[in-house]
Amino acid sequence: MNIRKMTIGAVMVLAACATMTAENSPPVTLKQAYAGAFLIGTVMGKPPAREAEWHLLCRQFNSITAGNCLKPKPVHPAEDRYEFATADVVVKMAHEQGLVIQGHTLIWHSQCPDWFFRDGDKPAGRELVLKRMRDHIATVVGRYAGKIQGWDVVNEVIDSGKGYLRETKWLAAMGEDYIAEAFRAAHRADPRAKLYYNDFSIERPAKREKALRLIRELKSKGVPMDGIGIQGHWELDKIPYQDIEDAIIAFHKEGVDVAITELDLDVVPRRVTGAEVDARDAAGADPYPNGLPAAMLQRQADQYGKLFAIFYKHRDKISRVTIWGLHDGVSWLNTWPSKRTNHPLLWDRDLNPKPALAAVLAVPVAAAQRWGG
Repeated sequence: MNIRKMTIGAVMVLAACATMTAENSPPVTLKQAYAGAFLIGTVMGKPPAREAEWHLLCRQFNSITAGNCLKPKPVHPAEDRYEFATADVVVKMAHEQGLVIQGHTLIWHSQCPDWFFRDGDKPAGRELVLKRMRDHIATVVGRYAGKIQGWDVVNEVIDSGKGYLRETKWLAAMGEDYIAEAFRAAHRADPRAKLYYNDFSIERPAKREKALRLIRELKSKGVPMDGIGIQGHWELDKIPYQDIEDAIIAFHKEGVDVAITELDLDVVPRRVTGAEVDARDAAGADPYPNGLPAAMLQRQADQYGKLFAIFYKHRDKISRVTIWGLHDGVSWLNTWPSKRTNHPLLWDRDLNPKPALAAVLAVPVAAAQRWGG
């Protein structure tokens, strides 16, 4: 990667943002509409390629999640080698723009290299894996101490079936306390950073109870855990609104901050449920290669509006809502669980706002009118 070239790109962002004035800006943006309620974020695994994307990012958002560039495999591919080039640029650009940065993610069963768990030709023992985990977290978190406000320390460790914790190489090597050890290591590396557990489907009652159990166990041990992230990978017409509201309330009652961390709304039918990254669906028809019909766009808008009405109602409990992608063209749902043309976000591939954006922007206005200010 050409760091000099990427740094010039960061300068371009500054210039683009500086040229936007009240005269040529829209009357309201996402970050303006939700100012004082919660941060509005998006994910940025690498700097956007188009200047129009720079404008969109600067104008609409006040938070980013540094995504793929900080996952274990991309950032630490070998025990003796770290690859910080992309992450350095992303963090520098976000810092220069005054964006609040979330790091994603330190410990995950996916996108984690096997060397963590090998000792030559045999499985590594607990102490070796623990040392490697501590070294990894100390190096990555420590590098960005004071620059990255919070971290998804542990990602998706709760079992989606009947068990409590997911069967992973981390669990096999270290036992259940690897979760607590990860949080402690992150806190040592940056005592000011906010530390989160992040997972999908934890709004659903069965998995929610396991998440509540995890929070209580960590708190009982004095583990420095600050919040929980409800990922929010939902499907059109299948959004569990009441479960979402119940989960926000339940997690908040446990004394932790709540964030909506990876929000999108899948519009292409699939057999796979949840957001299990390793799951795959048989490739089928691509029903919307040229965009969504007007009726579906309106359904999507109505459902985004209903979601944000819940978030806004509970803004005293929620610190951040992060939309998982800047526009439809960069959504992970174009390739998962099979390759298809998806339209799950608030802007289309040409960066045109969709009806969903208007619905989301309308929520605080409608609330103010209803409550008289």
